[in-house]
Amino acid sequence: MTSLDALERAQEEWDDFLFSSEHKCIFLTNEWFVSWWKSFSEDNSFEILIFTDENKDIAGIAPFMIKDKNIRFIANQEVSDYCDFITKKEKRSEFYENLLGYLKTNYSQMEGVELINVHQSSPTLSFLPELANSHGFSCACQEIEVAPVLSLPASYESYLDLLGKKNRHELRRKLKRIESLDKIRVLKVTDPQELRIHTEAFIKLHQNSTSSKEKFWQKEGMTGFFRELIYRFSLKGWIELRVLLYGKKAIAALLNFSFFDSLYFYNSTFDKEYAWYSPGLFLFHQSLREAIQEQKKQADFLRGDEKYKYSLGAQDNKIFQIFLRANRR
Repeated sequence: MTSLDALERAQEEWDDFLFSSEHKCIFLTNEWFVSWWKSFSEDNSFEILIFTDENKDIAGIAPFMIKDKNIRFIANQEVSDYCDFITKKEKRSEFYENLLGYLKTNYSQMEGVELINVHQSSPTLSFLPELANSHGFSCACQEIEVAPVLSLPASYESYLDLLGKKNRHELRRKLKRIESLDKIRVLKVTDPQELRIHTEAFIKLHQNSTSSKEKFWQKEGMTGFFRELIYRFSLKGWIELRVLLYGKKAIAALLNFSFFDSLYFYNSTFDKEYAWYSPGLFLFHQSLREAIQEQKKQADFLRGDEKYKYSLGAQDNKIFQIFLRANRR
């Protein structure tokens, strides 16, 4: 597959295959890749490989692009928290064998294959190193980051218990602080048209929070990516924007993905003037409480080791980068 039109036409078949796989990750949806490519493609070549079985059914998807003479996932570090291939358990061995064979035959002149942000649970971390040498590749894996994840218990009371005495006390103290403000309320936005309006307010609040976040939004394609992604995800019911209002003023916002049994905390921001009140923590807590009520299995805080993630009970998952190089004779 080498065109955006072809990718968009494959939406239903692509997502059906992803949904039937064991590794249901929102960063591997068709909607994610379409949004990314529209915003960040630059001069890169589109090289999505779709493998089929003897019945012409999809057996695996490799969402590749070619950049700087390297084969890479369609991704960048700024927005793509998890990257991987899409496979099914019963077809994995055949998929990885075929993938390496195809790369050796068709891309042997490339400098290499660089795969970022592979989660510790991914079968890619076991299959590629095991099979690489027999297909003429060297393979190296490197841990690069952590992504704290919270396994959600069956009840809110059980969640408070797992926090431990110190973190539980701190949480209650900070919640009382923000609740002492008069006229605070949370606006939960999921409607596609309302999200279009509130997305702009979220971006502005985020831009004004720190100099590093201001630079984040100055990167080419970033604003367009968020607008495109939020709209596409809203049509699927996969996204929510929580805005904490003090009177009519937005003092914090939290952008979440809701996908099958997982809640992803994708992006958050707050007004520095109200930092003492921990308005962001208030939104995280509310989202967690609702996720527990909805019987979701996990809350994923995504990449980064910020202190607040651990205070809310999350535990580290490791993120890896994989390098494949063709052996030269």
